[in-house]
Amino acid sequence: MDYSESVQSQYDWSNIAPSKAIVKAIASIENVEEIDLPEVLDTTLYDHVDPEALDFLITDDGHILVSFTMGEYKVQINGGTLKISFS
Repeated sequence: MDYSESVQSQYDWSNIAPSKAIVKAIASIENVEEIDLPEVLDTTLYDHVDPEALDFLITDDGHILVSFTMGEYKVQINGGTLKISFS
């Protein structure tokens, strides 16, 4: 992947939990299975944000902006849009 670019996807949060979407997206970028992501990044999503709290906050009912880093990735959720970029 060209790390100067970002990956952006639109989601219906009633169909996939935001925490799952983040892990799937970064695993896809890294070209690894989701289960192997903690070894590849040497970190987990839980090390940076509480996945249950994130899933509770992000819904299709409202508009919220959340931004944090996970390893070398910047994760941003803006409404139904998930954007991941290399930081």
